[in-house]
Amino acid sequence: MPWISEVLPENPKPPTRNKDKKTLAGTAGKVIRLKANYYPITVRSWDKYLIHYDVVIEEPNRSELDIPKKKKFMIFDGLKLKYPQFFREYNLAYDGMKSAVSIGRIEEFSDSRSHQVYVSGDRGKKSRYFVKLKIVNGHSLKDLQVALTKCSRAECVELPSIIFQMMGIMFRHGPSTNFSCIGQNSFFPLNGELGPSDDIGGGKEIKPGFFGSIRPSGWKDFPLLLNIDVAHAAFYKEQSVLDYMSETLQLRESDYHGPLRELDRRKLENLLKGLKVKATHSPVNRTYKIIGLMKDGAHEQKFEREPGKVTTVEKYFAEVYPRTKLLYPHLNLIRAAPETRTIYLPIECCRITKGQRVTKSLNDSEKSQFIRRAARYPFERLKKCNEIVRKNKFSEDPMMRALEFTVSDEPVQLNGRILPPPNLKMRDTTVLPEKGVWEAWNRKFFKGAAVETWAVINYDEYPVKMDGIRQFLVQLKKMAEERGMIMNEPVKLMLGSAPEKDFPGIMKSAKGIQFILVNLPSKKGDLYGRVKKMGDREFSVVTQCILSKNLRNPKPATVNNVLLKINAKMGGVNNTLGRESSTFILTNPVMIMGADVNHPPADDRKGTPSLAAVVGSMDCLASNYAAQVRQQLSCKEIIQDLKDMTRNLLIAFFRRTGKKPERLIMYRDGVSESQFYTVLAYELNAMREACKSLPGEYRPGITFIVVQKRHHTRLFCDDRDGVGKSKNVPPGTTVDQIITHPSEIDFYLCSHQGILGTSKPTHYRVLWDDNDMTMDELQSMSYALCHTYFRCTRSVSIPAPAYYAHLAAYRAKVHGGAYEQREEGKAGSAADISKAVQMDQNFALHNKMYFL
Repeated sequence: MPWISEVLPENPKPPTRNKDKKTLAGTAGKVIRLKANYYPITVRSWDKYLIHYDVVIEEPNRSELDIPKKKKFMIFDGLKLKYPQFFREYNLAYDGMKSAVSIGRIEEFSDSRSHQVYVSGDRGKKSRYFVKLKIVNGHSLKDLQVALTKCSRAECVELPSIIFQMMGIMFRHGPSTNFSCIGQNSFFPLNGELGPSDDIGGGKEIKPGFFGSIRPSGWKDFPLLLNIDVAHAAFYKEQSVLDYMSETLQLRESDYHGPLRELDRRKLENLLKGLKVKATHSPVNRTYKIIGLMKDGAHEQKFEREPGKVTTVEKYFAEVYPRTKLLYPHLNLIRAAPETRTIYLPIECCRITKGQRVTKSLNDSEKSQFIRRAARYPFERLKKCNEIVRKNKFSEDPMMRALEFTVSDEPVQLNGRILPPPNLKMRDTTVLPEKGVWEAWNRKFFKGAAVETWAVINYDEYPVKMDGIRQFLVQLKKMAEERGMIMNEPVKLMLGSAPEKDFPGIMKSAKGIQFILVNLPSKKGDLYGRVKKMGDREFSVVTQCILSKNLRNPKPATVNNVLLKINAKMGGVNNTLGRESSTFILTNPVMIMGADVNHPPADDRKGTPSLAAVVGSMDCLASNYAAQVRQQLSCKEIIQDLKDMTRNLLIAFFRRTGKKPERLIMYRDGVSESQFYTVLAYELNAMREACKSLPGEYRPGITFIVVQKRHHTRLFCDDRDGVGKSKNVPPGTTVDQIITHPSEIDFYLCSHQGILGTSKPTHYRVLWDDNDMTMDELQSMSYALCHTYFRCTRSVSIPAPAYYAHLAAYRAKVHGGAYEQREEGKAGSAADISKAVQMDQNFALHNKMYFL
């Protein structure tokens, strides 16, 4: 298909639903009755005019303040209390940042005039602030009503997004002032209103909360819906710092009578930095922010109490707080903000304050506990959502009353469809998945790989002797033969010491080493990263790691899972789509692409770069993929080098097949709704420029689909239709009406079988489509590609290319970590690190699935 237009608009817009192009809704599959966690909103009157204000909060002699949301809400409430004569008539909602919204124009607050407000701080002292409001724009709800009415009649038009932003501010105002707010739309009661907290270890607990957002609907009777979902977040437990120490460092009371070991001190300092604590020794309610942990205790630490007079913290406490006797005067002191003052606090006199969210990364044990505690069966989750709606009485909120919005207590009911699963081809047979799973035992891979010259390295000699390695290899080779692979005896088995020495030795000892199997003691440490760095980058040899605990007593399922990866990495094809299930993919040359960006964790303070990965299919089966990886600016979602990456993949496709793809299908992962248009404008243009740079008038049709997992839509079915112990919706369940966008092309598809908790469907949003695909084609293609993920024999939650891009980006993170931890220990330049993570045509493995 040619491009829709040769010249791309500066701000390209997504296609809208069209009856003639069969994109209004799909028809394939069996109908299933569903409920969704969306609650209809009745609008009694659309005759409302919303005014948007820009809000600036300043302190005397200082520019605009960077202060917490909670304090900003207090300042804003102070403004309302100061001028009750105005706010009795007008409802003014604030988002805690830069925006406020009112129904009707408040003349007295529209000219950027400063209004003085006094607010009490944590220590009881009143501070003075100046609040300025300036009108930015105004919009009538009738404009939204007209657009939604047209959409309900299949006259798809662009919705005024600014009105939804303004309504969102009004909806969030009440919950934001009553509860702890995380992000824009998640709210957490701190006093157990939605249930008790659950301990996850490490001085942390998870608290239940809720997510809420007003969404448009294509439903004629209820054009607006309120999306409500259960939310969970990790908070620090309200407890003494001594108890926190005991829990995180596994210390006993006897350990408090002296300073901590330096290793423990540094660990505790890292854990405590940034936390707020309440001082228990003072009659005044004071809160401090921790900025460090001293090496000395109160008995040793001295400070200048007044000019020329030096004393210890212990003596100071004895004089000023005689009722507080320090039990552990030698235990390290806490250093509190600000840095310009010397504020020392004994650990025993500090208590972690309530409601502090954990922003640092959870460890593996805490993550496991978090997931287990937060998981809810579908019927429990829906019951909880209904309870949230009833308890919060959103219809009685002053802002919702002012808008004349009434929220139903009952969730929306709708029809979905269960798409038929694709036929999957093995070498000698065709299998049909059942409930998202298919049987692969005693069946040969569609294409078995040949592993002819290979070696084994054992890095865990104590529990796994070489005899144990040989026993595992017997089972591995036996099953490989059963699955249609060629696997010779390894040319070398060796006990490893360091990958940097072992890999060069193996590559010299035998010519043409294709593959190295590596036994590792555990996931901890940097050994895995060093192995992958040497294999993927230094010697371009495929590696497969296995843990000792799995190798010692290998179950058939374990051996099978290892072979699934080895076969795919070595160029084999585990299974592929039957022709009747992939007509669109197999009829003409097409490259299925996936893209994702791996960002540093939220608590990263070093400006660690983000890592972008793009993969593209290299055969007519959409089974083998090549990868391109680049480093880019930290937390930048747009893939900056997409033109070069796409061009390299197109060249690789041509070299492999002798043809140019006539269509490019991009599954783009990790893009939030607010970034849709920005990402589309840049990345679509980059892909087109890559095509133009190749010889000839090359204009393949491009379909650009965003794949979203970070949303709060859940689907629920009757128990008789549910699958598994949890009774989740069946794999293949799709919804493309009522809860989807009323004008743009999108749908929800649950392609996997939910095992733990409630299944989360994947949201697909079509941002561009030169290929004029119908809704049925988009849905069946996406569902089919969820069955081509080569790590398992079950359908996964997102199409395989998007999953592979995620794995390739993560592998680049492993490469970067191995580079930073190399033995020399020298900090590399940005160019060195960029080179250490880049994967392109200069590496022999770039067109193999090394990242599996």
